[in-house]
Amino acid sequence: MLDITEGGPVGALVFAHNAIAGEIWTPSKVYPLDSMTVVGLNHRRLYPAPRKSSTIADNIYHRQSLLFGARGQEILKAAKIGIIGMGGVGSLVSEWAARLGVGEIVAIDYDKLEPSNNSRVVGATRWDAPEFLLNSRFAVLRGLGKRLSTHKVHIGRRVARIANPRIRYHPVVGNVVDERDALKLKDADFIFLCADSAQSRLVFNALVHQYLIPGVQIGTKVSVDKATGDILDIFCVSRPVLPQANGGCLWCNQLISPAKLQEEAISDEQRKRQAYVDDSGVHAPSVITLNALGAAQAVNEFLFAMVGLHDDEGQQAGYRMASPRGRAWAKVKCDSRPTCLHCGDGKNSALGKGDRTALPCRT
Repeated sequence: MLDITEGGPVGALVFAHNAIAGEIWTPSKVYPLDSMTVVGLNHRRLYPAPRKSSTIADNIYHRQSLLFGARGQEILKAAKIGIIGMGGVGSLVSEWAARLGVGEIVAIDYDKLEPSNNSRVVGATRWDAPEFLLNSRFAVLRGLGKRLSTHKVHIGRRVARIANPRIRYHPVVGNVVDERDALKLKDADFIFLCADSAQSRLVFNALVHQYLIPGVQIGTKVSVDKATGDILDIFCVSRPVLPQANGGCLWCNQLISPAKLQEEAISDEQRKRQAYVDDSGVHAPSVITLNALGAAQAVNEFLFAMVGLHDDEGQQAGYRMASPRGRAWAKVKCDSRPTCLHCGDGKNSALGKGDRTALPCRT
């Protein structure tokens, strides 16, 4: 059977009501089954025998444990989450997860803080991006300012440890597009995509489906008329992505642009020559309160999934998009294609293949 699955694990499982037992065979060893997670909007963890659990939560979490109990608090303590991007959205997710009592966080971002980030990155101080050095007319002082600036992931770790000194926080100064960094998320229980490049979306989508890890993509967009400067539209969204057909696959729903993937794959100099960017110095508007709309919904998606609080209506595919200007929420349906290479059921699909197929990363 290991030959048939090309080296993939083979399990002999016995199911009972709310329980499971068995063994897992790999090419090198046989492992007794410790537990099994049924992935969905509501996670279910099955064990061979009843688990001993505390009946009293830590006093720090007493008020929130009134919602999901001491057992729910233990589930959060045992959880490992990944955060891709630690800017205005990721820093919010990181602090809130730490305050919920999440036990382990892997945060990935290569950027250092800039002065314009101070209004949005939670816990950032002016010393994390010394403006008087960065804006100096002397090149030596500007270089010193860049060296002294703090990486966003280190700010995230500092804030998380203030909230929860016992948290296991792994700040990764890197890029999820690089395989060595992406693979640090393959054993996470949940992944938050807080970066907005097409390449990061592609890798996130692959991680979700290949390693059967539920996740959520968070986005805030402010459209501005380049000619007049008028605000055209504002929306905030939190898109759950589950490793299953009709689970919100970003590729099936045309949320990964092939044109942008090609654009991001070339160098900055090539991009300028091909006129892909009108003005590389112009940044999109970003406001912490808008970021908070999508981030709060995303963290609730994670929380409710882990402790099983989603209701039956919430099991329906799709997500909601907020339009703050109109004070409205719109429901968005999700599409699914059986031939999709991420979530499809075909032979070439990466769904559930884990290490047996490569991630779409730089090696």
